[in-house]
Amino acid sequence: MSGGQFLRAVRDDDPGSPQPGAGRMVVGTHLRRLRKERGLRLKDVVGQVGQVGSAPTLSRIENGSTPLKADTVLALARFYGVTDQAQLDALERLVSSSQAPQWWEEFRDAIPGWLERLISVEASAQEIRTYEAQYVPGLLQTPSYARALMQQAIPAVSPAAEDQRQARLERAGRVRQTRRSLLNEPGAPDLFALMDESILARAVGGDSVMRGQLRALYNMEENEERIHIRILPFRAGAQGLAPAPALTLLSFPADREEDMVYLEVPSGGSYLTDPEGVQRYRLALTTLWSRATTRDETLAMIHRYIDQFAG
Repeated sequence: MSGGQFLRAVRDDDPGSPQPGAGRMVVGTHLRRLRKERGLRLKDVVGQVGQVGSAPTLSRIENGSTPLKADTVLALARFYGVTDQAQLDALERLVSSSQAPQWWEEFRDAIPGWLERLISVEASAQEIRTYEAQYVPGLLQTPSYARALMQQAIPAVSPAAEDQRQARLERAGRVRQTRRSLLNEPGAPDLFALMDESILARAVGGDSVMRGQLRALYNMEENEERIHIRILPFRAGAQGLAPAPALTLLSFPADREEDMVYLEVPSGGSYLTDPEGVQRYRLALTTLWSRATTRDETLAMIHRYIDQFAG
């Protein structure tokens, strides 16, 4: 399976240790695949690559459970036969990003484990393809729309606990907006967002909030080169049904074999890295995209819903 594996679902209430960063995960998976493709065992590499002193050390590198060093990663890649400079440069960039402090570390009290991993993966991706059946994708949500959703997810418990609830909402909102700023950074991933038409019709937060969210979607599709929004219209019928209500395919610069799929469920999220499974979801997203509205149709549809919420 080229080193692929099904990663466990991390629940909202999972108190486990922080998740390894995406850079380490992708580089480790890539190195493990290269080794296995050449029929090498862990002990076959030890001693051949000077920077790797033991089989357990190499295992930790491949599992993403230890900090990476660029010279070690590049030495391993070259030992496995990688000569393409673009691929070596991509690996070096991933190592560099894995070493940098991450903004979400200060928000770990407000981020469940599954979301921390998703944010980390998004930050290292070259391309993000996402499908949503119920809500505007998180990377495209306005602050007001996101807050309306979070108010439902974090209900009031008692008048005495309202201050704590508001503080939690504030921190969760800051996480959402800082996460969204990823799309404005140099070298940001290309985002292909596919939404069911019902999302446009659902007045999350009321007419005013929804109108503002739809205007934001219209402006992003019209003006942002890296953001591509399409709608699966009601007329698509059964052919517009996806294999999951919310899924995201993330592609990385090192190698397409390291792509992964994130599947969102009510209790958290799970990740699929098995190449055959990833390919099934890639084909499903491609098929759904072909059945969605064109760019001009998308803009016209969003505009119609803006008018409906105008009052």
